[in-house]
Amino acid sequence: MSTQEKDIPVRSPLNIEIRYTEASDGPHLKRWLMDKDVNRWFPMNDEVEIDDAVMRWVGFYRYRSSLTAVLDGKPVGLTTLYLQPYKKLAHQCEFGIIVAPEMRGKMVGSELLNNLIHLAKDKFKIELLHLQVYQDNPAIRLYTRFGFKEFGRQTRWIKENDGTYTGRVFMERYL
Repeated sequence: MSTQEKDIPVRSPLNIEIRYTEASDGPHLKRWLMDKDVNRWFPMNDEVEIDDAVMRWVGFYRYRSSLTAVLDGKPVGLTTLYLQPYKKLAHQCEFGIIVAPEMRGKMVGSELLNNLIHLAKDKFKIELLHLQVYQDNPAIRLYTRFGFKEFGRQTRWIKENDGTYTGRVFMERYL
């Protein structure tokens, strides 16, 4: 990315480069999603479903609506705005975010979210960001810190392999 582009910073205070996602980031995302401790917070059940999710997440690189955090040349996190294809819905957007297991708790998620909010507001003129997150996911603290508010819950969202259910929380933030 050229340093002349003004829609996202080139360096974060943590010395993590934030750049637009590239197709070549897909294998990193897949590796993170294949990790049991990470996958428990995502609805994908097997490698076929993970491959489909990776294709969807990384596919938004074409629109420059996906950002990757890089440390020492290696991707350590990724976030994507799922842009709406319809004009009447283009003012709002859902997003996804993931951080490599070894980088959790090191402010990578905060850096990605700061940059994503900036990208959403300034480049895509998004007015409302929203997400869905597992009800007990510790990332809810991050979203709350960034001003996201809960606006609903679904108690039987995921049916786990053991027959139990996991709920989800819907959160949003006006930009």
